[in-house]
Amino acid sequence: MTDSAQRPLVAVIVAAYNEQATVELCLASLSEQTYSPMEIIVVDDGSTDSTVEIARNYATKVFLQPHRGPAVARNLGASRTDARILVFADADMSFDRRFVERLVEPIIAGSAIGTFTKEEYVRNWDRRLARCWNLNNGLTTPRRHPDDFPDRDWVFRAIDRSAFERAGGYADVGYGEDVVLGKKVGEMAVAAPGAVCYHDNPSTWRDVFRSARWYGRGETVDRSWRTMLRHTLPWSVKNSLRRAISCREPLFPLFKVVHDFAVLVGIFEARFLNRGHCK
Repeated sequence: MTDSAQRPLVAVIVAAYNEQATVELCLASLSEQTYSPMEIIVVDDGSTDSTVEIARNYATKVFLQPHRGPAVARNLGASRTDARILVFADADMSFDRRFVERLVEPIIAGSAIGTFTKEEYVRNWDRRLARCWNLNNGLTTPRRHPDDFPDRDWVFRAIDRSAFERAGGYADVGYGEDVVLGKKVGEMAVAAPGAVCYHDNPSTWRDVFRSARWYGRGETVDRSWRTMLRHTLPWSVKNSLRRAISCREPLFPLFKVVHDFAVLVGIFEARFLNRGHCK
């Protein structure tokens, strides 16, 4: 890496909505990063808890908006910085001290317009529902990507500002907005070796339901009758029993029923009630 005086400014943008339980750990780990110069921008998405108060103890800038979802929040944060490189983080994440340095290295070197990391781990692996969430995605270890995950992906964790602006930022489509950004950029993100981070999976029944319902509401999600059928009770039970037995997780069938029902609720709300896609 170049000397810090010659490095481009990096802005880490954190969209947060009622994240008082996790945002302090997120921002504290960002404040200890080895990369400089860097600013931390928090956009509060209409929180009703103490997220804003906590954020003001750590962030370089804090902006407030009504509850409109992470895509709008991230675009707002990006519009309020002159940084050359934008890093997008979730409020329930935490980071190795060299995370930002490793993440932006290929962009600074000119070998990529954006990056992501395959070295992302489930921070709350001790919680059974968090493990079930990974199991539902076919993962049996704390890693959030399979071992054979490719070195390129449509989801950007860091991106050159000019590429972000040419793409018009995030589309306000709910779940899948990160993939839509990649498709608009027209070029995939490159894996950044050594960019280690940690992410909470939903670990309470309430969080499982809310996250799965948000997925169902997403504009990029298939809302066909076939998809709805696959999330009904008989299919949920059928598709969960074998995995529960093979992985020795007796809670998984109940998890699968709750998860799939929440997805079904989200699809129904979006398709027939014209509900928005915010959590």
